[in-house]
Amino acid sequence: MQAFSWDYWYVFPYAIFVAIVANASGFSGAVLFQPFFNFVLKLPIANSIATGVATETIGMSSGAARYFGMKKIDVAAVKTLLPATLLGVGLGLYLFVKVDRNILRLLVGLVVGGIAFYQFWRVGKGLFGERESADLGRLGKRRWVSIFAGLFSACTGTGVAEMSQPLLEQQGELATKRANATAIFLEALADWTITIVNLKLGNIRPEILIFSASGVLIGGQIGAALSPYLPDRILKSIFAVAILFIGGVYVVTALQKLLGH
Repeated sequence: MQAFSWDYWYVFPYAIFVAIVANASGFSGAVLFQPFFNFVLKLPIANSIATGVATETIGMSSGAARYFGMKKIDVAAVKTLLPATLLGVGLGLYLFVKVDRNILRLLVGLVVGGIAFYQFWRVGKGLFGERESADLGRLGKRRWVSIFAGLFSACTGTGVAEMSQPLLEQQGELATKRANATAIFLEALADWTITIVNLKLGNIRPEILIFSASGVLIGGQIGAALSPYLPDRILKSIFAVAILFIGGVYVVTALQKLLGH
């Protein structure tokens, strides 16, 4: 059994910050953990993705529990999207083992970059959801999007929250804050499945997770508590900026690897 070490103590404050922003804005914290683990801590891709998702599992569960207590989650919408999401997770875990992850990262970078631009467009147009309960008829017709969301999350650590939030707000017409909370709840459920499999595969780095998980437990609570006091325009802008940045990082680094630079 590996002895405890303080070598990665600085991950703790970073994790608090990421969890606050992610849980307040509705995107998955793994989009900021995975590059940090990969580029700053120099972990291999498999370890950085798996440890990022494991960290996100704790943070999203913390935030989701807070949102559930605040009655901000549309449970019916979760039931509509969850089966397709978990199907995608199963496919994604298979691809995570079998397929070149740089190809997957390039694809996800393009996808989340497109989502970011779309969110910016909606902010500029002042388009926000207004319903307290999702339009399940319209939402159900687009549940196939959740298959890809789950697949991408399992492969790259990015997907469920980033794709579910716009889906819930646009097709379900949920109010922004309820769409954020519901997307986070969906992400938490999907992440537990991904993390359990990664534990069995030995991809998670516990000496880092102990600091990142502790930080996101705190940050998840703070982010969920702050969300009701932040304007929708600011929340959507933060969401879009964060995933646009990460999408760009994914595209550039994947192309560098694939082209041999």
